[in-house]
Order: sequence, then structure tokens, then C-alpha cells
Amino acid sequence: PTYTLDYVTLPDLNGNTRAEIVAALNNAGINYYFTEVVTDDDTLDGTFKGYGEDGTDTGYYTNDGAIEIFVYDYYVAGTEYFEVLDLEYNGPLLSDTYKDAEYMSPRGGAFAVTLRSCTDGDTSKFNYPDDIYNAIQSSAKSVRFLNMDTEETYSGGEEEWGKPASLYTCSLLNSAEGIYIQTDPGDGLLDTHGRLLGWIWIKLPGEDDYFLLNYMVVMQGLAQVKYEFGAGEDLVYGEYSYNEWMHIAEDYAKENEYGQWSNLLDYYWDYENEEPYYNRWYN
Repeated sequence: PTYTLDYVTLPDLNGNTRAEIVAALNNAGINYYFTEVVTDDDTLDGTFKGYGEDGTDTGYYTNDGAIEIFVYDYYVAGTEYFEVLDLEYNGPLLSDTYKDAEYMSPRGGAFAVTLRSCTDGDTSKFNYPDDIYNAIQSSAKSVRFLNMDTEETYSGGEEEWGKPASLYTCSLLNSAEGIYIQTDPGDGLLDTHGRLLGWIWIKLPGEDDYFLLNYMVVMQGLAQVKYEFGAGEDLVYGEYSYNEWMHIAEDYAKENEYGQWSNLLDYYWDYENEEPYYNRWYN
């Protein structure tokens, strides 16, 4: 079928409040949706910031679609809502010994991958070696991160703290200059859903070593140590097993009251209605 895209002229909304924006767009017959952007300037609260990427300063092409409208949302930074902390990494590093070890059988070796897509705080999809790709039974060909669990973000099952964990994990993976996945001899290659089970190692810009992403998410207070089932007990860095390292990260987050263990709120959660509030973004 052939679709005709209509060009819609967009009104100048600079300085308008949300109520004024609604009135102007309704009057122009334009479909829209709002996305809030954090600001620490209370004079901007509720005012127009700009149109989404699907629009320009003057107009956009549409086939009865909706255009994104950014408005400012005021809050006092650092006093109420969670923000990712700039923590010095103090966890395990990926040993070259594991890069040369067998990752299929008996497992425990690490192999290089590239990111295909980030699903949420504890699951992602990668571009794998052929033997791993063929072994994964899930249709999504995804990896479930070992020894950790973040809250959910899937439609209909959203939970408080799921979005911050997802954003943090995805930011780390997208910024990584290198990624390794390490399998575990103490657990299966796959979980009960047919997903690959893995320790996720990332090389961040400016770093020479590979850091353990599983550890970093727990250290921020955005994940809990769960689903251990023997994983991490036979893999060692320094004086501790991987499993012990994960508990060190969780204890650290609890002692310092980070993330879920703090009195801070999840910025992406509507506490009044107990539902997700995902159309909010940091500026």
C-alpha cells in the first residue's frame, strides 16, 4: 500500500505552559504526547522545552501519528530522587586466564561479544560466536546476568526501581569499548527459559581492565543478589570467589544506603498511582 504523509505546521510554543500547549495543539488538530525533562530551575517548571526528534522548528510529516513534546519538570537535584553515583570501582577484574578457558564445556571461560540490544537491568542480547548462538534456546537469544536480579520493566509487569536499573545497565553496555561474557562451571550454560547465563565484563573508556557489570549494578543499589544456584563459587579473583564479590557489593550498597536501600525515590515511578512514569527524562 501507498501512504501519504501530511506536512503539519507546528505552532511556536516557546514560553508556553502545559495548559497553553494543550490548547494550542488541540486547536491545531495535532496529536501529541508529553515527555518531562528534569530541571533544577523552578521558573521553568511545566513550560515548553522543545519538540521531539520527529519534528522541526516549523513542522513535521505525519500519518495520523503523534509528536513528542518536551516540557520541563522541576525538582531539587539530589534531595529526593535517586541519581547514579560516581563510585570508584573496587571489584573483580577479568583475568586473561579465563579468556583462554573453555566456555562451553566444562564452562568458565570468557569470549568477546558486541552488544545487539539492551533489554533491561539484568538481561541483554549480544552478537555471539556461532557455537554460543546455536546453543541458546530462547527465541530472543538473550543473556541473563548471573547472581543478580533487577526489578521488571516489561509492559504490564513494571516495578519500582526497574527503570533506573535498566537505564544504568544499558548506559554501561552502550559506552563499553569491549565486552566479554563468561560462563560458569557451577551453574548451567542456560537458564530454565533457554537464555544464556553469564558474567558480563566491560571495558569502559579510559580503563585498561574489564570490570564486572553484575557487580557494578548491585553496588549502585539497583539489583539484589539472587538466583545463585552454585554460580560464582568456583570462579575466583583475588581472595574471593565471584559469588563472594557479589555479596560484598550488596553489603556495600546496604551499608551506604544506595539505590533501593536508601530513602530516595525512583524518579520513573508514580507513587500516588503505583504505576510506571516512564515519560520522564533527565535533561
